[in-house]
Amino acid sequence: MKCSKCTHENPSGLSHCQKCQSPLALSSDNEATRLGGDAQTDFEFRRGQVVNGRFTVLDLIGRGGMGRIYKAHDNVLGEDVALKTLLPQFLRDKMVVERFFNEARIARKLAHPNIVRVHDIGSAGKGMYISMEYVQGDSLRGMIEKLPPGKRIPLGEVLRIVDELCGALEYAHQYTIHRDIKPENIMLDSGRRVKLMDFGISKLMDNTRMTGASVVMGTPYYMSPEQLRNSHEVDQRADIYSIGVVLYEVLTGNMPTGVPRPASQMLKEIPPAMDEIVARCVDPDPEKRYQNAAELRGALKPIMQIVASGKNVDKTLARHRKMRNAKPVPWRRMAGVAIVAALVAGMIAGSTAAYRRWQATATVLPAAAGAAGDRFAELEQLVNSVRPRVEPLARGSQDMRAMFESADARWGEAVAARQDGGGVAVAAAEEALQRFLAMALVREGMTFVPPGPVMMDGAQQAVSAFLIDTTEVSIGQYAEFCRSVEGGWRIPEELRAAMDAYTEYPVAWVSWFDAQAYALFRGKALPSRAQWARAGYGGNNASDQYPWGAEWQGNACNCQGQAAVAEKSFDRDRTWSGCFDMAGNVSEWTASCPVAEAANRAPDFGDGIEVCGGSFTTGASPLSSVRNLPYETRAADLGFRCIIAIGTTPTDVQAALARLR
Repeated sequence: MKCSKCTHENPSGLSHCQKCQSPLALSSDNEATRLGGDAQTDFEFRRGQVVNGRFTVLDLIGRGGMGRIYKAHDNVLGEDVALKTLLPQFLRDKMVVERFFNEARIARKLAHPNIVRVHDIGSAGKGMYISMEYVQGDSLRGMIEKLPPGKRIPLGEVLRIVDELCGALEYAHQYTIHRDIKPENIMLDSGRRVKLMDFGISKLMDNTRMTGASVVMGTPYYMSPEQLRNSHEVDQRADIYSIGVVLYEVLTGNMPTGVPRPASQMLKEIPPAMDEIVARCVDPDPEKRYQNAAELRGALKPIMQIVASGKNVDKTLARHRKMRNAKPVPWRRMAGVAIVAALVAGMIAGSTAAYRRWQATATVLPAAAGAAGDRFAELEQLVNSVRPRVEPLARGSQDMRAMFESADARWGEAVAARQDGGGVAVAAAEEALQRFLAMALVREGMTFVPPGPVMMDGAQQAVSAFLIDTTEVSIGQYAEFCRSVEGGWRIPEELRAAMDAYTEYPVAWVSWFDAQAYALFRGKALPSRAQWARAGYGGNNASDQYPWGAEWQGNACNCQGQAAVAEKSFDRDRTWSGCFDMAGNVSEWTASCPVAEAANRAPDFGDGIEVCGGSFTTGASPLSSVRNLPYETRAADLGFRCIIAIGTTPTDVQAALARLR
């Protein structure tokens, strides 16, 4: 039986995929009989199939985490339509089915030229479908990805798209909040007209049943701070925030993470006037954003008119106000965007390049021959600025002294390699700098993992240096976070009784959102799968089976118990890098999404996140094994640990040294 998630062929009789643990479409032969005949054809349409005597299926045009989208001809309306269906494993999920029906109920109330029309909802066989307007064109995400490297959508076209998007929301906000504005849901038809789609997680103004106060729904990378805390209690300003993130991404090709640079400083063709608009859209405080789509549309209109006339935007606007005396754009306050991004995805970005940096890991690449000398000179300058700053730390403890001595030794190797004309000088200098910087960045309970290779799925991956927690995040640490974060953070109901009594046990029952929020609070991130693997079995002569070697030893870790145990209870469950409990206790969230279609986008509803490590429920689980779980999963054997990446750019160095002030 083929898994609809990872396409792995499973033997019959299984309820979950052997490879990714996703529910299988048919859990057994008995279920196939119960559903009646060939159940697969009840859920998946074939080209030429006539559905309900009305729709002739023409083609499969889209696949998602929840279902399929088909192009079909409506023989009653006499026009082509799109049929959106649910995958069988979701038909038993009440919340997902409710969301599916909700999309139809909401969208049928909306009639606007910039909103995809929904015609009807129906059932076919054992499945359900929504029939809607078929848009011949491409999504905004598709437009971005098809641009040549370094190219951007012209400013005038961006402004037109956002203007039409605002028009759609100005109308829709009379009835609902969209709550999932992102490039994938902004379609452009053959005439380049905007068509906003997917109101599936919207909240009707008079509907209070759809989501509870503790449920977070939406695509997290575009969500406002208030939506991340509570999807139920948001208003139109949450959509304004999402538009600001989309606008920055389309203008620059990047997501506004960290303390983002103004778009005008990244591309000269973007006028500084746009910086003010984006910054106001994404202000963490809803009261300081544009209060509705009409207000944002009004702010964009003068710039649209000036761009259309071919005049210089800022010089023209300067005639109406003294721009030099205007208040500076609050880009420091835009650090709130980074808070939201880190809460859900560390440094995830919607663009291809930025997302791949998040999903995989910083890769160690050899310097080009012509640039090696320049890079070494830059590294030498950075090392000379960092070394005297961190040397006093070496007197603080034996561990810090050892870190300093190892960094010094590696720098000596780099200098020698350069003098000998060797080709490894830059790599050695990079590692020396990373080791020095690790002294500034390290926190208690973390260990340094040097750069190097690791094997994953039969291929070797190069991983840059980082710091990683030697143990999984404990219940005590997580409880402190829940109590300290402004406004509080949801404590899993299953852990309330254990919060004070079992502080040294690994935290569990946390979703991917929870893990990301904790990591941000601590100034850290979740490891990518490659980083986790490097810390687990990437050392010289380390086995990819178990921390103690290639042979299974049943009493070497907590993998056959009834519950998690206190951290560091099994000394043999300690990897070459010094990390405990990677083979047992609880499995761990990573920052990586394995879905093939997600290579060019951030994960979405229904996508899986890679989970590494064995737990007290898994039995013998090799360190190299991995399973995929939906990011909202909470389980008794699912926790996490954090990392701090170590970059070697001048900006990275400056940020690391700032911790020493």
